[in-house]
Amino acid sequence: MATDVRTQQAVAPAAPISRSSRLVGYGSIFGKAIRDSRRAFLIEAAFLAGFLFVILGGVSTILPTQAARDEIVRLANDLGPAAGISTQAVNVGTIGGYIAWKYGSVFVIVAALWSILALTGTLAGEARRGSLEFVAAAPFGRRRIAFEKVAAHLTLMAVLVVLIALAAWLGGAVFAKLPADKIPLEAAVGFALWVGLMALAFGGLAFALAQFLGRSTGAWIAGFILLLGPFLKNYETIVPSLGGVASLTPWAWTWNHVALAGRYDWPTLVPVAIVSIVLLPIGIEAFARRDIGATSAVRTPGLPTLTIGLGGPIGRSFGERLPLALAWGIGLGIFGLIMAGISASIADELETSPQLADTIHTIFPAFDIGSAGGFLQLLVQLLYIVAGIAAATLVSGWASDETSGRLDMLLATPLARASWAFKGALGVFAAIAVTTSLMAAAIGIGAAASGSDAVSPFAGTFTLGLFAAAVAGVGFAFGGVVRMSIAAEVVMVVVAATYLIDLLAPMFKLPDALHQLALTSHLGQPMVGVWDWAGVIACVILAAGGAAIGAWGFARRDLRA
Repeated sequence: MATDVRTQQAVAPAAPISRSSRLVGYGSIFGKAIRDSRRAFLIEAAFLAGFLFVILGGVSTILPTQAARDEIVRLANDLGPAAGISTQAVNVGTIGGYIAWKYGSVFVIVAALWSILALTGTLAGEARRGSLEFVAAAPFGRRRIAFEKVAAHLTLMAVLVVLIALAAWLGGAVFAKLPADKIPLEAAVGFALWVGLMALAFGGLAFALAQFLGRSTGAWIAGFILLLGPFLKNYETIVPSLGGVASLTPWAWTWNHVALAGRYDWPTLVPVAIVSIVLLPIGIEAFARRDIGATSAVRTPGLPTLTIGLGGPIGRSFGERLPLALAWGIGLGIFGLIMAGISASIADELETSPQLADTIHTIFPAFDIGSAGGFLQLLVQLLYIVAGIAAATLVSGWASDETSGRLDMLLATPLARASWAFKGALGVFAAIAVTTSLMAAAIGIGAAASGSDAVSPFAGTFTLGLFAAAVAGVGFAFGGVVRMSIAAEVVMVVVAATYLIDLLAPMFKLPDALHQLALTSHLGQPMVGVWDWAGVIACVILAAGGAAIGAWGFARRDLRA
């Protein structure tokens, strides 16, 4: 049979890809990376820019007079390095200087943790889901794939820097009570650039290490240095031997750049930028030279069969979460060990400075700052944030079964949908228990080494695990009832909202009913042995109830609905 090719219709040319799709959508690797990061970016923007604007208003409200400002200046000078993660105290009598001193490091830590998780997860996440092989099979070079994904993160970070600068400038203009409170545009830009460059430096370190050591190891090494840096710089005056190590971190390089307080040291931002410029290309080149399916370029001993997920849904969930749980536990454990260990040096400093001891006792009358538990209680808000972020990463792994498409194959076996969701959540809870146990053991050892009571901080550390399990339960509920892809983002929102409510409600003298919404306000002072059992029970209910609701909801909806 003959066919007349002249009668065949020509195939219509492919529709051109719109510019908007290339920038934010599926028209390019860059656009897809922007689209995939949109929720995390919105959370970061709301937390950093929105929080900065609100806190500027809060400081101007609670410190409206020059007398109140003078008292804050005296407090900052008295506290000195005992302020923990606070940056250098410069012009603390202005709202910009106060924010830079008390919360500047918090902005860097939150932005850097996002950068670490985003840069280590953007390639590893797709490799784990199996979608990266399809991208690499297209006419795109490996370097181009990595470059466009990194470029997308840099673009979002640049937008975030602009939003932070605008929030600082507008907040200074709107809430200024005294003439010195106004924040010049130069100061706002200097602060925002510092936050962005510091975040990219730690994110670049994690991205480069992840190509050689795996995502989890790279992320926790960078995160550990990130959290430890401000403490090393602060306490080197008390423990001079810390000075050499402290000088190796970007925190020390930029210590004199306190832009919101009107002190500028622009040249110190250059080495921080150079770190990013060097580390990000190293990560791109390393990715181009290794196998896509490899999680690490360094061979390590295999895990026992018990831990690699061969024991049903619980064992599989626990086995897959275990490397990340170990990374978080070891990183936070080393951090807690060091912080508990230097409590003896803090106690010695207080003995030689009665005025400082009286000041701290006035602010924190319920516990002894010279003990390991009392010192760690000062850091508990930061520790709750980090524990919540750890929970979000573990919940993200649980949710990846649906978002990656693997769940279709799992549910083809004789496995009930509700059973998979609930038992998978139990595996996550077991991983949280591993992280918490490692951290508690390290803190107990550090406290004992410093000569302090080790039992109270050891036991108190488990409230961090309870909080992590509670926010994970909220993520399970939303993931099961709505869709898995939002589970981790919901956990992050709950953690950020809890921190903001617990911080701002007392500051603005908001109704106590609002403050009670923060779960951390119900946990007492566990590091010094003061427990609020109502909060403990609430954590257990949220964890168990969230897992049960998630299982119930997942059994009644379509996959990826």
